[in-house]
Amino acid sequence: MQRSWKWTARALGVAAAVLAVGGCGGGETDPSVPPATIAKSPTKSGDAQTGPVSQALPLELVVVITREGEPARDVTVEWATANGTISPASDKSDADGESTSLWTLGGSPGPQTATASVTGGTGSPVTFTATGTGGGGGGGGGTTTIQVGAPGNQFNPASVTVLVGTTVTWDWASTGVIHNVVPDGATPPTSGPLTAGPNTYAFTFNTPGTYRYFCQAHGASGGVGMSGTVIVETAQP
Repeated sequence: MQRSWKWTARALGVAAAVLAVGGCGGGETDPSVPPATIAKSPTKSGDAQTGPVSQALPLELVVVITREGEPARDVTVEWATANGTISPASDKSDADGESTSLWTLGGSPGPQTATASVTGGTGSPVTFTATGTGGGGGGGGGTTTIQVGAPGNQFNPASVTVLVGTTVTWDWASTGVIHNVVPDGATPPTSGPLTAGPNTYAFTFNTPGTYRYFCQAHGASGGVGMSGTVIVETAQP
């Protein structure tokens, strides 16, 4: 029994030595990827703009992503705002390290904010500010446009926030693909049969609420597929 125990111990020792040698001979590990840094573009950030409420700002928001001072490509940037909508909400930095997004302001005049963030990134989140103008007196009277089928089978932007009295116009892209606007409920009325662009359909929203709609060919009620939302607010006095 004692000799058997010694042989077992020796076998275990050899196995441990083999494992140790194998671990040492595995080669060098790749250095960890340096953290990304996010900052506003120094030349064209789009920060501190002023524009009409419920309308897209004239300039896109732009951030630059770098690693160790060099442009970083394919880094995911998350864009967000509690005031209006921003599109795209998720983007990847390009070869110059830039990520851009278009901000449509919310329906209330005054200061508004949006952010761009990179998970684990230095300087994240980056905050942008804008000032919404107009919309006083509880009514809208303005217009906003939603692109139909550009890019792809989607409404762009998929969600807009407007003031009571705003006219929303859906503008079909000239792609030869048929679309229409069909309400989840009763509002807005259907735009009619499926049709290809160029085509437009407009409806004025006079009652506060959330109105959902979809394309009969590429979506369905409940936010399935090609669908969108119009949020109608009463302006703050």
